[in-house]
Amino acid sequence: MEIAEVVMNPVRQRIFQYFLLHEAGTVKELKRALPDVPNASLYRHIKVLAEHSILTVVGENRIRGTVESVYQLNKEALATEDEGGNAVQMSLLSICASFARYFAGDDVDPKRDMLLLTNCTLLLTDEEFSGFLSEINEIALKYMKAEANESSKMRQITLISAPTNEQR
Repeated sequence: MEIAEVVMNPVRQRIFQYFLLHEAGTVKELKRALPDVPNASLYRHIKVLAEHSILTVVGENRIRGTVESVYQLNKEALATEDEGGNAVQMSLLSICASFARYFAGDDVDPKRDMLLLTNCTLLLTDEEFSGFLSEINEIALKYMKAEANESSKMRQITLISAPTNEQR
């Protein structure tokens, strides 16, 4: 399994997101953060992430004769060279597959589900674009840290930046 396949799984993306927000965590803490994920699935996904060195064990908690592992995101494992763009292509295919599954469903209602697709072209310097990305990151982190409640719905947001073919 290639790194793109490992990370592009929706549950593993949520685990990955948890560790982006938290320095470290245990399976027990992940269960509280992802209550809709069955225990067996959660353990299986953590195992996959650990086998691919995306999560590493950084500590242990001894609790009544058992050992609870403390995991941390291994950011170095994700800093891979991808000159051929395979990871990006896998990500785009995963997004397309997600939309295809949605539209193939029986209860499709883009208005009710607040489906959003927007595209714009920005004319910014690298410094301005970096500032733009920082602002978006701050907003995303604010909402990623929000506690879920009974009326919360899971929504996936993807931001893709690509150069245009036009020369300026």
